[in-house]
This record gives sequence, C-alpha cells and structure tokens, in this order.
Amino acid sequence: MENCKKVLKLNIFQESACYKKPFSFKAAETYPLPPYSTIKGLIHRVLNADKYYPMAISVQGNFENKFNNFQTIYFYKSDTITNMPMNVHQLFNINLIVHILADKELLQRIYDGFYNFGEAVSVGRREDLARIDNIEFITAKQIDIDDENNSAIAIKNNIYIPKNQISDDIDGINYRINNWYDKINDMRSWHKTDVLYANNDQQIESGLVWVEENNPEELMFFSD
Repeated sequence: MENCKKVLKLNIFQESACYKKPFSFKAAETYPLPPYSTIKGLIHRVLNADKYYPMAISVQGNFENKFNNFQTIYFYKSDTITNMPMNVHQLFNINLIVHILADKELLQRIYDGFYNFGEAVSVGRREDLARIDNIEFITAKQIDIDDENNSAIAIKNNIYIPKNQISDDIDGINYRINNWYDKINDMRSWHKTDVLYANNDQQIESGLVWVEENNPEELMFFSD
C-alpha cells in the first residue's frame, strides 16, 4: 500500500531577499534558500502562534542572480545603539516552492491564516517582501525508486536535502541550518539540521522519495 499524506504547497516569489547566515559579521552573507527556521517563522506569524507547532517542511527554488548592496546595519547593546554600513549579499528574482507536512487541522489553519493575514508577507528580513502566487492542498506520495516499476527522478529545482535522507552521490553544498528552537532561561537553543543544498539537473537514482501524486516530477525532501 502506498504511503500518502496531505500536504500544503506554497509558491512564493520575491524580487530580492537576504537569508542571512548567523555569525556573518564582515558582510551579511545569504543562504541560497531560506532555512527551515525562516519558513517556520513565517508560518507561526501567520498562525499568530504563542507556542511551537510541530511540522516538517520541504524547501526548494531558484534565483536569477546575486548582487551586493550597502546598507546601514543597527546594533543594539544594553542602552546604546550603534550603526555601520555593511555589504549585504542579496538574491534577485527568487521563486520558492514550499511543502508543509503537519496534521490536517493545522494545515487548514495555515491555509486560512494566509488568506486572512493582516500584514505584508516577508521571507527572511522584514523588508524582504514576498508574494504568495499559489497556495493549495496536494497529496504527497512516497515511492521507492529501487522498485522495478519506478525510474530515476530528476531534481528540477535547487533543494535542501537532509543528510540522513541521501543515498546517492549527489552534488551540492553542505550546510547546518536552524530548524526550530527551545527557550531555556529566555535564551533560544536552536535545533539544527545538516542538509545538502543540491543543485538541479541531477537525478535521484535510488531510495525512498516523496513526490506529488498528480505531478510525480515534483520532488520533496521533508525536514526532520
């Protein structure tokens, strides 16, 4: 019997954005895709949440180019505020595909929340405005590529793949990205996930993968 789950899919466009890497001080360097924590932060804002809601997400997409922008960055320490110009790395013309896996009631709340969200949507920094081009429920189906009835599946978009889900020799860049956090003594203790940022135009030739039931060329790799 096939393993199928209901999933919420978002298509998001941004003219520009900086998904800032932690501890990049001399320049505000950007990840090539928003980390899981950034997407989960958006979802929790949409829910107006006062607690963490467990969910798994898949993040993939492409951008047209990169550019550098000098901006004034403010630093807050105790009662003092200082500022300095900083080189900010930004992506240009970004198209994101986000799949959200959670219980059905929560998915419905997220869906309704986006339609009733009372502020501008941003992904990354507050100024990194985003346009939700599509939001829909789809069915995700898990398939075994090693089955003789299935063939290799192409990676169409650059995508984060959790390292524990990789069985092939896939090219890409290793990152340890924030996923979610616990609050301990009012401090955030981050749970991180080791991922491979996999380039497109490669193939997954073995193992278990999630695909859209009505669009089996659309891959998903869900965060832990």
